[in-house]
Amino acid sequence: MKYRTLICLFYLSICASLLCSAQPNLVLMKPGKVHHIFYQVGDRITYKDKISGSKISGMIMNMTDSTIELAHAPRINIKNIETIYRTRHFFSQGAAAGIVVLGVYVPISMINNAVHNEPLIRKDDVIYLFGPMLAVSGISWLLLVHKYQVGEKWQLKVMDFGHPVYN
Repeated sequence: MKYRTLICLFYLSICASLLCSAQPNLVLMKPGKVHHIFYQVGDRITYKDKISGSKISGMIMNMTDSTIELAHAPRINIKNIETIYRTRHFFSQGAAAGIVVLGVYVPISMINNAVHNEPLIRKDDVIYLFGPMLAVSGISWLLLVHKYQVGEKWQLKVMDFGHPVYN
């Protein structure tokens, strides 16, 4: 009698999970490795199309077993995707920090030096701050976007993790 409520809640949770449909995921995976990149409806993605050869970027609006549809872009078969471009957020922070330092600190430092009748850019400023920040910002800008070539090395699949056996 005291387990009746627990059993009813258990069956209710099982029925609710069976009624809920799983959302498909676009998975960029390296065969034989555990490195996977997941995209769901609502995520931003940038890819290069095999047919037109152009870069298309946008938010994923709809996904089926074999197609993907972005906002303001036509539906495309995932077999026609040649390259996926992914932004590395760690490097974007480094590039943004370099832009802030070079775009804000440099003019303020030059104005301060002009007010105090000193050379606009002192050598110690260039050596200790501007040079390393320019180097970090430039390297971060070069490493900002990573290209994944879809083919033998990387595979692109649409998986529905609601089914007992993944596709």
